[in-house]
Amino acid sequence: MEYETPTAWPVRRSMPDLATLDASTHSAVIAAVARLRTLSDVFADRLVTLIRRHVPGYEVLPDDEIWSSARRFMDILVSELSFLRVPDAALREMLRGYAVERAAQGVPLDVLTIGYQLGSREMLALLDEVAAEVGLPPDLLLAVHDSTWEFSNEASAIFARVQHDLALERAHFDAERRSAFANGLLGGTFPAERINRDAHLFGLAPQAHHVALAAQATSTGEADAVRRAIASALRVPADRLLLAQVGPVLGFIAPRAPESVAGHLVAAGPPLPLEELNTGFDEAVLALSTAQRFAMSGIVRLSDLGPRPLVLSDPHTAEGLSARHLTALDIAGRSSSEIELTAREYLECDQDVREVAARLAVHPNTVRYRVNRFQELTGLNLRRTEDLVTSWWLLNRRRS
Repeated sequence: MEYETPTAWPVRRSMPDLATLDASTHSAVIAAVARLRTLSDVFADRLVTLIRRHVPGYEVLPDDEIWSSARRFMDILVSELSFLRVPDAALREMLRGYAVERAAQGVPLDVLTIGYQLGSREMLALLDEVAAEVGLPPDLLLAVHDSTWEFSNEASAIFARVQHDLALERAHFDAERRSAFANGLLGGTFPAERINRDAHLFGLAPQAHHVALAAQATSTGEADAVRRAIASALRVPADRLLLAQVGPVLGFIAPRAPESVAGHLVAAGPPLPLEELNTGFDEAVLALSTAQRFAMSGIVRLSDLGPRPLVLSDPHTAEGLSARHLTALDIAGRSSSEIELTAREYLECDQDVREVAARLAVHPNTVRYRVNRFQELTGLNLRRTEDLVTSWWLLNRRRS
């Protein structure tokens, strides 16, 4: 089977050097430029009419503003034509500022691209009329067409970059607003009136119960990983979780507490109305601090930690009791750490010697010896309730 040779795409014509033109062509260029300068108002009138008829996205702008921009556009292009050069940085800078200004006025940037292409087409149509009047050579006219459409594509890229930058800026601003609202809510600095008024702006139902979560992260990347892990566990989009840095702790506002969060320690407060959520966050922060001291992981709640939070309280009492009971243990030599570990495991295992022996991989008699030695060194009798509680508190405080 024979195939026809595809038609070659026309070679793009480059703008010639003005100095290389013959006298008649040079005169034609000067005449075309002069004639186009007198037609700026005509061009602006035509473009306004076309945009009103074909580009509804411009309805937010008055006619005189579109007309003024069309004049400015025409003046720059005619100035470039007078030197026979492709539009340069002046037009690029104008287009960037123009795009930002129009976006602020509510004109979508894809609509702006259509308007620019329509303007380029109308300007070239006007140039064709002038070229016939002054005798502009066809090859030169085609070169102007090529360079104009080439820059029209570049203008589209400029508008796309501006749109991308504005989208990033809006996302950053929105993230800051969301973080500020979460911070005020979890920190308890917002009055109920403001919470109920603004909650829906951030996807929160004012009358529904929510859960405050607390976690810690040492970097933005780690914070994002915690957020994604919580969102995954709750099966909700990550952007639905409001996040704020409240002092040293990350605070989240979630519709409910997750059952588990793989690879992270997260503390959950109780379900509460939004205006009371700061108390739930305080509870979650205490649970988080406690769980960190006890090297816990996963989801923790204050109600599940028993007396462990008491370990973190009253440092003056702890110092006095440590000095009284643990000084002898500290100077007992190399065996002191083994004795302390065994005593702590003994209390954690509800004084079950065999379970402690299995955990530490030692003989039960070794456990009994170390526990007795602990009692001798500290003066704490683990058969007495008061001494047992004191031992548990001191050992876990030292551990944390």
